[in-house]
Amino acid sequence: MPHFTLVCPVCNFSKELDTNSLPPQGTKVTCPACRSVFPLQTEEPPADPATAAAPPAADGEAAAPAAPRKPIPEKPRTLTFSFTGNAREYFGIWIVNTLLRIVTLGLYSPWAKVRKRRYFYGNSLLDGAPFDFLADPWAILRGWLIAGLFFGAYSFASRANVIAALAFMLLFFAIFPWVVVRSRIFNLRNSTHRNIRFGFDPDYREAYRVFLWWQLLVPFTGGVLMPYVIYRQKRFLVENSRYGTTPFRFHAAAGEYFRIFLPLLVLIPLGIGTGVAVALLFKGDKFAAAVPVLIFALIYPITALYVQTAFTNLTWNSTSLGKHRFRCSLRVRDLAWIYLTNAAAVLLSLGLLAPWAAVRTLRYRLGHLTASGVGGFDAIIAASQQQIDATAEELGDLLGFDLGI
Repeated sequence: MPHFTLVCPVCNFSKELDTNSLPPQGTKVTCPACRSVFPLQTEEPPADPATAAAPPAADGEAAAPAAPRKPIPEKPRTLTFSFTGNAREYFGIWIVNTLLRIVTLGLYSPWAKVRKRRYFYGNSLLDGAPFDFLADPWAILRGWLIAGLFFGAYSFASRANVIAALAFMLLFFAIFPWVVVRSRIFNLRNSTHRNIRFGFDPDYREAYRVFLWWQLLVPFTGGVLMPYVIYRQKRFLVENSRYGTTPFRFHAAAGEYFRIFLPLLVLIPLGIGTGVAVALLFKGDKFAAAVPVLIFALIYPITALYVQTAFTNLTWNSTSLGKHRFRCSLRVRDLAWIYLTNAAAVLLSLGLLAPWAAVRTLRYRLGHLTASGVGGFDAIIAASQQQIDATAEELGDLLGFDLGI
C-alpha cells in the first residue's frame, strides 16, 4: 500500500499516511505536535524554468538560453485572532487558584498567575496557532516576595512617619521607568507563538523620558500635554518589542492622540454646566445637590471607556510586524454593554461568574483584532533569549500599574 510522509514545516514532526485517504491538495492540516496550521502538499513542485535543462540544439547551433521564470507574487490575506476557551473550563482553574491562595495565605499566587495565563494564552489563537506562556512560578515567587517587602515597608512607613512614606513614594517614582522596562522584558520573553519567543529591547534613557520627565510636565500644562505623553509611551512600548528578530513598527502621529480628546472638550463642560444649572435652578431642594454627583457618575465611566477604547484601536491600527498590519475594531457601545452586564452578573452571583465575565470580554476583544499582510508569521527567525528576573513585573502588579499596550 503506497504511503506519503507528512512533515510539519515548523517543528519537523513527520507521520506516515495512506495516500488513498489523503485530503485534496492544499487542504489545511494541523500538526499534532506544535499545533501549527499549514497547507497539505502531496505533489512535487514544478521544476524551475530558469534552471531546467534547455532543449538540445541542432548540430552547429548554440543552445537557446532558458527563459527566466517570473516570480509569482504572494496574495495578501487576513490572519484572524480567536479565543477557544469557555467559562466552564476556566471556572475550574479559577476556583482552585482562589482556594489555594486562601489556604497558602497568598503564597500560591505565582502558580495561580502562571496557570491562568497559560490557559488564556493557550486558547488564544492567531491563524489557528496558539500562544504559550513559559514563565517559571519560582522566579515569580522571588519577585513577588521582594515586591511584597517593598509594599509592606511603604505601608508601615506611611503609618509611622510621613517623611518616610514620602521618601518611599519618591523612590518608587524614581524606579518606575525601570519597572516598566523590566516588566515588559519578562512578559514578552516568556510569551511564544509557533515556538518563537517575543522580546523587548531595553532603552532606559528613553523610558525615563516618557514615563517620568514628560509626565512631570503634565500638571504644569493643565493636562494639555497628556495626549502627547500617552503617544510617546505607546510608541516606546511598541517599537522596542519584537517577535523573534522582527521588530514591531509604530505608524501613528501625535496629532491622532490629541484628536481623541476633542469630544471631551464639549462633553465635560456640557456635563459640568448642566449640573450647575440644575443645582441653581432648584436651589434649596435637598435632591438638587445630588444632581451634579449623578451627572459626574454617568459621564465619567462613559468618558473613560471612550478614551480607553479609542486608544486601544488607534494603537493596534498603527502597529505592524514585518509585512503585516494589525486592525482593531472595538466599539464603545459593545464594551459598555459587556462591562455593564458583566458587573451585574458578578455582583448578583457573589463573584462566581467572574470567570464567565473574563472569558466573554477576551473573546470579544480577540474577535475584533486581525493582522493583514503577505504570508504568515512562521518564517520569522527566532532570537536567542536570556532569563530575566520577575521582580519588576510583580512590583508593578502589586501597585496596580497596567504595563500593556
